[in-house]
Amino acid sequence: MNGGAGGEWNVWLGAAALLLLLGLPPGLVAGCRGTPQERLAGLALTGTTATAVLLLAARGFGRSGYEDLALVLAVLGPVGVLVFARVLRRPQGPPPGTRPGPAAPSGTGSRPPASGTPGGGRSGGGG
Repeated sequence: MNGGAGGEWNVWLGAAALLLLLGLPPGLVAGCRGTPQERLAGLALTGTTATAVLLLAARGFGRSGYEDLALVLAVLGPVGVLVFARVLRRPQGPPPGTRPGPAAPSGTGSRPPASGTPGGGRSGGGG
């Protein structure tokens, strides 16, 4: 850039703008709709597109800082996808420690009261 108000437009910036307009919307749509696996694919596509846009913009503006940011995104993007893929692989349901195990012997106090009254709603005395 030569410091003009509009700046210079070159092939690199044109490619970055084209990739932003045509490459980012499909990833955003996939990331906002569908199954969790489809959303994960949208996340991966968006990260890859953003990396390419930042590399093209770095060349277009002549700034190496954008290249550094793009390379960090290129390294961390797939790591984030792998973390989310691992979370999606877990079985759905309560966490492992919260499932009820074998029945506890009565009188151990492991069960919550049957109602909101003290003593579990049981009446004292014989019946």
